Amino acid sequence: MNTVNYEKRLNLRLYINIGCMIASIILFAITFCSKNFESLRPMYTGSFIGLFVVSLLLFIKNKSLIKNPEKMKKLELLETDERNIYILRVSYTIFTYVSVGIIYVSMLISGFFSITVFYTLETLLCVDLLLILLIRHIVEKKY
Repeated sequence: MNTVNYEKRLNLRLYINIGCMIASIILFAITFCSKNFESLRPMYTGSFIGLFVVSLLLFIKNKSLIKNPEKMKKLELLETDERNIYILRVSYTIFTYVSVGIIYVSMLISGFFSITVFYTLETLLCVDLLLILLIRHIVEKKY
């Protein structure tokens, strides 16, 4: 199996953390500058602040790991351990089936009450299933 070394993976995570922080700041500014989001402003504010704080904390954690090779090696062993990989794979598989099932049942029930919600959930279900196929195809090609 062809994998990226752990330090490069941590550096990639740093860039993703920075991107999430920038995106949260931009979206936070858009929310406060637009009158369209007035009723949803508290929810968006909490979401964007939460995204920023979590990204910042993960950035600090990953930066400290890069500076401390001993801790980085321990975490690398934990992440590459076959048992942990198997547990994650099974957990994600079960989660995927359960979440698709919940969306499907919600879609069926919502059809009795709101056609808009029905079509929204139907679209979400189709996008989820297409994403599962796309991700599986990409992973199969890569490995």
